[in-house]
Amino acid sequence: MKIRTLFSILFLLLLVLPARAQDPDYLSMMAQESEIKAIATVAKIQVMAHNADGTLKNVTFKNIYAITPYVPKEFVGGCKTFVGGWQKRAEGMIYFDPRPGQKVFVTVTTNGGAITSFTPINAALDHVVRNEPHRLGYSHGRATIEPRD
Repeated sequence: MKIRTLFSILFLLLLVLPARAQDPDYLSMMAQESEIKAIATVAKIQVMAHNADGTLKNVTFKNIYAITPYVPKEFVGGCKTFVGGWQKRAEGMIYFDPRPGQKVFVTVTTNGGAITSFTPINAALDHVVRNEPHRLGYSHGRATIEPRD
């Protein structure tokens, strides 16, 4: 029970730190340094808590193609989503909207940690991830394609 509580607190801290950063460059830096960078499919979404500033979710991904080493076949990342109604957007918070079956390029601090970028995949992004990953940039929770030098 103590380990579960400790893990929950650690998970929440990892999730809240990059999401609450007022400086968008901080989240970009977190995405750049994430241990997991992969093209993946959203396999499962588990609601962890409903809060006034968003809904905390655990998202399970199935790895399709990883650009970082040691990415497991399935990995988990946490994020906040915004439903609306009684919830109010928090200033500086980045919200993601994962859907089961969605194919995305995702970065996660570490397996079980915070999602630092979440970008639906398209042909151009797929090509850059697989062939020119050095051209990837990150801004406001999304991956971007940097121009060629």
